[in-house]
Amino acid sequence: MKGVFIDNDHTVGYETNSIFRKIFNLIFIPVLYIFPSRAVHILKKIHVSTEEMVAHAGTHRAMEVIYDVNPRPKANYFQNLFLSVWLGMNNSKAVRNRLRMVKKEIKRKIHKLSELNKEIKIINIASGSARAVFESIHEVPLKNDTKLSAVFVDKNYEAIAFSQQLASTHRFLPSFRWVNDYAHNYLNNNENKSKFNIAEVVGLLEYLSDKDAINIFLLIYECLDSDGILITTNIVSNFESTFISNSVGWKMNHRNVDELSSLLIEAGFKLDKMNIYYEPQRIHCVIVAQK
Repeated sequence: MKGVFIDNDHTVGYETNSIFRKIFNLIFIPVLYIFPSRAVHILKKIHVSTEEMVAHAGTHRAMEVIYDVNPRPKANYFQNLFLSVWLGMNNSKAVRNRLRMVKKEIKRKIHKLSELNKEIKIINIASGSARAVFESIHEVPLKNDTKLSAVFVDKNYEAIAFSQQLASTHRFLPSFRWVNDYAHNYLNNNENKSKFNIAEVVGLLEYLSDKDAINIFLLIYECLDSDGILITTNIVSNFESTFISNSVGWKMNHRNVDELSSLLIEAGFKLDKMNIYYEPQRIHCVIVAQK
């Protein structure tokens, strides 16, 4: 297996654990294992934000709570403490780390294409809020004459509507297009045979079988420019997985870097053209695969 790196770039602002938090986790996380599945109803009642996460697990609404970018709803001290503990769990930190890492890779590619005066063409599959793409484009200083377009594909109309609202004042809004459809439908019916140089598929593979994941990768491989990249991720089985799956009811397919890279290879991507990382919590693996 090609070298796998843990991205500890201090300039990105990744979240790690203090000694105190590590000790706390050794005591706290095993306690969570005894929570029965029916405990989810208790968790939902503790704070409106936890209710949002549990009720909408796997959607953009849960992700937005974990990103912790919006003002928290008013609550009492105990409720706020509980939410802080929840958002401080390793899985929550890892999701925010994943966002930072994906943005880093999108910005790196945008900057490279910009320097070469190439048109920037992005496709975001299972886009959700598309926060990573919007923020990446915004944070790279681009020339006024830069040609940039992006297509956002999601099966959830509510996610599309939220994404459009999020991008309502974005500089490149006129060149954004949203498609309310399943990923394989859109990619199979790519009527203009559009080619992209950045494809982002984050937060989808956890809900796909190996066969379906390979199919998506095959379709993406075909729609990439010769210098295009695919940025994709998958959650890895971890210390908190049992609680997340059984008590919270957020069931996902876990894959390590070997398993994820094998799916990409099956779809035609080459191992020697992949950069393979873990974020600092080692809960999400990120692969940047060049065509």
